[in-house]
Amino acid sequence: MRSQIISSPYLAANQLSNSFLGTKGFSVIFKRSGISEVERNLPFFEPYLKAALMQECNTFYLNPLVLEGGTCVEPHVDCSISLYSRKLTIPNLVSVLYVQVPHDLQGGELLLETGEDQVVQIQPQTNTMLFFRGNLEHSVNQVKSSQPRISVICEQYNLSETRLQQIPEFEIQSEADKRYN
Repeated sequence: MRSQIISSPYLAANQLSNSFLGTKGFSVIFKRSGISEVERNLPFFEPYLKAALMQECNTFYLNPLVLEGGTCVEPHVDCSISLYSRKLTIPNLVSVLYVQVPHDLQGGELLLETGEDQVVQIQPQTNTMLFFRGNLEHSVNQVKSSQPRISVICEQYNLSETRLQQIPEFEIQSEADKRYN
């Protein structure tokens, strides 16, 4: 999966919020009914989808995240699907798969704010997947390493039928070509 992410024609400067300045990635938005389109267009994500997607969720916002030396992710709460409904929408669950964690990594820990002044710090490990509640504020400490730290994140939502109609069946967003598929 690492080589397919790095060589993807979609990989470019992240188009996510300002919390992701300096990072790279692209986004895949899809409904449960669009999973086969994701697998057809981006087959390297298939094992991740089978392991990560929760049955009770019907909408997904997936993005590989590449952090290179000196980059970090500022504190935020995921709500990427909100742009489709113009209404703040928080995921039920977020899943993270660590695809590449360099042997010389310093920093790069995922910080989850679980309450007032309570922070859980998670050290990434290659081929480890974790899940956390979508309403948790989180960030990633600055990365220092000779190689990129690569993860795949999926915001998982359970939307009403009305809200679900506003979501594309399958769409890729990337700054690489400035067009939406």
